[in-house]
Amino acid sequence: MVAPARSRSAAARTTLTRLLPLLLSLLALAGPAQAPERPNVVVLMTDDQTYADMAAMPRTRRLIGEAGARFTRSYVSYPLCCPSRATYLTGQYNHNNGVHTNAPPNGGVEALDAEHTLPVWLSQADYRTSHIGKYLNGYGLRRKANVPPGWTDWHGTIDKSTYQMYGYRMYENGAVNRYGDFDVEDPAMYQTDVLRQKAVASIEGTAPGTPLFLSLMFVAPHGESVDPGSTTEPFIRAAPRDVGRYRRLRLPRAARGERDVSDKPPYVRKLHGASSATAARIRADFRSRRESLIAVDEAVEALVGALARTGRLDSTYILFTSDNGFFQGEHNIYKGKYLAYDPSSHVPLLIRGPGIRPGTVSGELVTNADLAPTILEAAGATADRSLDGRSLLPFARDGRLRTRRPVLHEGLEAGDIDRDGAVRSGTVGEYHALRTARYLYVEWINGARELYDRARDPGELHSRHRDRRYRGIRRSLHRELVRLRSCAGDVCRQPMGPLGG
Repeated sequence: MVAPARSRSAAARTTLTRLLPLLLSLLALAGPAQAPERPNVVVLMTDDQTYADMAAMPRTRRLIGEAGARFTRSYVSYPLCCPSRATYLTGQYNHNNGVHTNAPPNGGVEALDAEHTLPVWLSQADYRTSHIGKYLNGYGLRRKANVPPGWTDWHGTIDKSTYQMYGYRMYENGAVNRYGDFDVEDPAMYQTDVLRQKAVASIEGTAPGTPLFLSLMFVAPHGESVDPGSTTEPFIRAAPRDVGRYRRLRLPRAARGERDVSDKPPYVRKLHGASSATAARIRADFRSRRESLIAVDEAVEALVGALARTGRLDSTYILFTSDNGFFQGEHNIYKGKYLAYDPSSHVPLLIRGPGIRPGTVSGELVTNADLAPTILEAAGATADRSLDGRSLLPFARDGRLRTRRPVLHEGLEAGDIDRDGAVRSGTVGEYHALRTARYLYVEWINGARELYDRARDPGELHSRHRDRRYRGIRRSLHRELVRLRSCAGDVCRQPMGPLGG
């Protein structure tokens, strides 16, 4: 006989009443519900590394690029150390963040409004913020070193010792420490390795559940500084264990110079092919630069290992890039950066992290103004001012995504190119340039113009600025450049319309 519905309901209530204390006890033992783990963010930046230099870094390509996304068209807006790093920290083009060159009065660390930068915004979102290595040019040189706003853990190299692989000084959470001697190649003091150890310690020393933002800035493959008044040319020192590893590496064809530079601005037209001595120096530096990056590659492997050991790897975004590229003979320029040409402005960019499918390749045109917005979106943090860049996470997650947003290049107060073919600091050479997926258009302060169709001329060897067939394209690029050279916020992110006409 089936029991009445009312009897069954009463029995169920009785059973629930008996089980309720047991359920409450189990919930008390489990503790409060755990919030989703907030992602960590690690930014790894080299100094003067070109896009092609990634050939020396198989571990980094495998552990970040193949494990996440690789951007094939990543460019810095202003290819010079301090302005580029200021753009990374602010998410703004340099005409907006005020850092126009490497030294005062319009550049250097003093020109940055550090109260409104990425570490401040992340610390306000309860991130532990740790900086290790190079900061902005002039740090600790003209003013006493201190901990800039927003950083909770600070290990900044002090200029000019920043550019020494031995004998460098660091300001570390209130204390100045010296590491080795410039003239003694002590393997234990090699700067890249010391920075690696400090970064691993930062990861291992971060409390579980505390989100970490780690900014690790290597000086390799930048040349070393020398004592004032010295006649010795700066050189690149690899770790002792790596010296000679690339002694037979051949220079790429572009490094042998450009035969006809009649289509270039005056600063480049005065240059000629390298002398035998200069050519030998280019080869030596080319090989030493690659050798200096081997230790950086090993450092990347060590950091990924530390993240894995501490259970953080799957919840960490890792970004690897460079502050700018470097000339090594291209266009008859044997050293330096600053100009908008590809060797100077094209840099590696690799991103891995939650939601990014391994092996993704993005051909979207991106810039270093996009780094801060990307990190803020990953961390769920916000800026206190308008940013010129945009988050790259949608492009890292879908390599097929494309837009028509152009990129601005600007050289606001940098330098001349001397007759030996090196970019030097000076008072001429200001320019603005526009880069699209296909074209590079440059307007110089002296009235010179350049236009390169990179689909037909990837080496930027033949300017089309006087070619009648490109007249409509040149006019469209000029109009777009006029808009971007003073843009701010949303205006900088707008796509451009069709070219020509």
